Amino acid sequence: MHEIRLQTYWTDADPAGIVYFSHFFKFVEQAEEEVYLRSGTPRQKLLDDHGVWMPRVEAHVNFVSPIRNGHAIRVRLDPQFKGQKIVRFEFEIADDATANLLATGYMTVVCVDRAHFKATPIPGAIREILSGA
Repeated sequence: MHEIRLQTYWTDADPAGIVYFSHFFKFVEQAEEEVYLRSGTPRQKLLDDHGVWMPRVEAHVNFVSPIRNGHAIRVRLDPQFKGQKIVRFEFEIADDATANLLATGYMTVVCVDRAHFKATPIPGAIREILSGA
């Protein structure tokens, strides 16, 4: 499982100071990006080198408690491979100060080749990074 700390900002929140629901997915995407950066290889370079895209095909979140503007959060990302072509990013978002759970969910990603946009096996280099190898 991968974990990152993020800070929420005024631009993430509505006028009541509560983080807008779609930003939960933005935080998960930031956690995914950080996994690649920590490996030493940016995601875009891997995608370019292997001629693939990794579009999201499904997203789900269970909101447990609101995230408030200005709070630090922890995003835990647990990539689960579903066969050769699919990875499901299961996630938890928790308050950094209290560790209270704020949300759980998942995003399903399918690896596709760029030329035909057809499902293709996830390249080994990407699989290794996501699995924490």
